[in-house]
Amino acid sequence: MMVAAIYPYLVAAHVAAVVFLVGGLLAQERIVNAISQSPPEAQTGVLVALQRFERTVTTPALLLTWILGLSLALSAGWLSSGWLIVKLIFVVALSALHGLRSGRIRRCLRTGASVEKIPGADLGIVVAMLVIAVLALVKPV
Repeated sequence: MMVAAIYPYLVAAHVAAVVFLVGGLLAQERIVNAISQSPPEAQTGVLVALQRFERTVTTPALLLTWILGLSLALSAGWLSSGWLIVKLIFVVALSALHGLRSGRIRRCLRTGASVEKIPGADLGIVVAMLVIAVLALVKPV
């Protein structure tokens, strides 16, 4: 089957993965912000649930986002496009934030420390997603 025939389905799957990724990142940040002032022992159950959510939803969504996005870029010949390079900078930043948050959750569960907020993470996720969406839709030269 030619790539052109499945292209719309790849785009739809990519967008669905992005929705789960960004929704997961925002949910994790909001929950961490809500429990960050609680004592560490009161955070444990929530952190276990967040870790499970991260492993079953957010990480698979991140992997699918990357795989499908790179597949689309390769099939369309966009790898040398300036807009894609800028978009990838924001995608790498979101991926790094995901890694930072999941690492902090793991560390807190391992050491019993209190989970910490990442200042500006909520706003950063929203701004990055808006920039990524505009670049993907407009594809400026």
